[in-house]
Amino acid sequence: MAGVKGRSGGARAGAGRKPKPENAGAEYAPSTAGMTPLDALETFMNDPALPAALRLKAAGLAAPFRHKKMGEGKPDPKTDPAGQPSGRFAARTGPPGAVKH
Repeated sequence: MAGVKGRSGGARAGAGRKPKPENAGAEYAPSTAGMTPLDALETFMNDPALPAALRLKAAGLAAPFRHKKMGEGKPDPKTDPAGQPSGRFAARTGPPGAVKH
């Protein structure tokens, strides 16, 4: 009842954020005793009995530990001699066919 003094506002039943379930997916998890976190993620990723969503999440979490990003790591001396900048930061060359005096 809008406009009636003392009758507007206040808490409503069912309002607010819903609580997140603790340990979602724990009912699917095999035992991980004595495993490293990466081993556990790979176990979940390769277990066909688990739901696909849980397997994909495990694969996404384990990927950065198994595969490096492009551009990370030491430069290859064959393609980048003496640590010279390459790509976008390399020294510019002249136009093709330019006359040198």
